[in-house]
Amino acid sequence: MKKLAIFLIFLLAFVDCAIKGGKSFSDLGEPDAFCELVQKPDPLLMGTWEGRFTRTTKELDRNYVKYRLIEYDGKYALYFYRTGHSGKRIAEEWKKWAINGQEISGTGGYGVKIFIQGGNVYFSMRGVKQPARMSRVEE
Repeated sequence: MKKLAIFLIFLLAFVDCAIKGGKSFSDLGEPDAFCELVQKPDPLLMGTWEGRFTRTTKELDRNYVKYRLIEYDGKYALYFYRTGHSGKRIAEEWKKWAINGQEISGTGGYGVKIFIQGGNVYFSMRGVKQPARMSRVEE
């Protein structure tokens, strides 16, 4: 019975990681890309955030997104992770973004934006009808 209980706890932990996207941000290594700084980021944007959103392309595409914004050697670096409908990893890397106070914009031309509105952090991109409210991740 004890072995079964341990197995079930392990299984539930594994399933929980799979549901949340499964990407641990505890050891990302040193950044190899840094953000363009127009204005220092609002402190609310710092740290790790995650969210889910539905994008309408040819079909409904449910996505998971997670980022970590840190200050490193006087510069800002953003690690970005996103999956698509099938759970397939779309992005997982330190990326160059533009930071302007309460808004972080992707530089790839996809209309990707992380921003503060009403004291909450949101994620949006081209094809998303309504921005996704993000939640802080404590790691």
